[in-house]
Amino acid sequence: MILFFGIRPGKTINIDLKQLKCPHCNQNDTLNGESTPNFFHLFWIPIFRVSTTHAVHCNHCKKIYYKEEFTKEMKAAFER
Repeated sequence: MILFFGIRPGKTINIDLKQLKCPHCNQNDTLNGESTPNFFHLFWIPIFRVSTTHAVHCNHCKKIYYKEEFTKEMKAAFER
C-alpha cells in the first residue's frame, strides 16, 4: 500500500498594513502583510496545521520583513 503524506502550504491570507511606515525607506502606505499556514496532509487532504509563516512586503523598496524582523506595530497588526 502506498501512502502520500507531507507538508503543504494552505491559502495565503493578506493583511492590510497601509497605516504603517516602512522602517527601511520611510514611505507611508506601502506595506502588505501575508500569513500562510502549513498543513500536514494525507492523500492531499489537510489534516492539521503544522506552522504559520508571516511576512511583510514593502511595495516601494521591495524589502521583505520576516517575523523576527517585525516592529511592534507590525506584530500588533498580525495579532488583530
